[in-house]
Amino acid sequence: MAPISNTLKLGRFRLNLLGIIYFVIAITILIIWLYPLFLTLSTSLKTEIEILQSPLALPKRPSFDAFFKTWELLGFGSLLKNSLIIASGSVFIGMVLSSIPAYAFSRYQIPGGDVIFILLLTGMMLPQQTVIIPLHEILRRLGLLDNLFGLMIVHAAYGMPFNMLVMRGFMANIPKELESAARVDGCSDFGVYRHIILPLTLPAFAVAGTLNFINIWNEFFFAIILLNSQSNYPVTVGMITIQQSRYFSAWNTPAAALIMAQLPTILLYLLAHRYITQGILAGAVKG
Repeated sequence: MAPISNTLKLGRFRLNLLGIIYFVIAITILIIWLYPLFLTLSTSLKTEIEILQSPLALPKRPSFDAFFKTWELLGFGSLLKNSLIIASGSVFIGMVLSSIPAYAFSRYQIPGGDVIFILLLTGMMLPQQTVIIPLHEILRRLGLLDNLFGLMIVHAAYGMPFNMLVMRGFMANIPKELESAARVDGCSDFGVYRHIILPLTLPAFAVAGTLNFINIWNEFFFAIILLNSQSNYPVTVGMITIQQSRYFSAWNTPAAALIMAQLPTILLYLLAHRYITQGILAGAVKG
């Protein structure tokens, strides 16, 4: 019995040691990831004199003057409104347009469907720089250049491959017995899609929609090329003006702008992370 007992103790010790090592690694990664954000927040709450005297120290008397100054000088309210319109509109258009082909690919036997689906997914692999010239020309001919709706269409189209990938995998795992029962009750194809598939696919909508919203909110390249009017600029493009000397007199102003620019996406993720986790776990355990 002694050797078995020693073996069990040694196994438990190794498991505990491994758990401690993983915990230390996780804490280290968390500190490395959070420190720049903490330093930016700390800088935004300091005065110009404090930043010069002790750039890495905590603010002695937190001040929100940099936030008010940035809000007024950059017109941050307009920038946030444009970003919210672009991101929300793009996600809505993309999710609606993606759910229909995802439903078709997941529930119907389409000749060459797998090949077509893979070709559609190649849109995820195309760098933005490779499509900007034809997109610019298309939007110019449609009269949608320097237009928020035109930028929404571009973002919606660019996010559709990822949306379809998430939705198709989730829809394919929905039991077909539910669909058959609905058809027996007289439901049409669209009725099955509307009343059965869509409600059960809400976790997938939460995953794809939240991640798309964050990506679109932080996107810069399409916005700087396809928008010309300063009144249409989103946050990412509008913040370029902070490099001008009258805004960049101290580090607290750009730090405050960065915090305000990222705060909406942080709040969105905190609100939606439970649904994202549920969606990922539901898609993983089904089938």
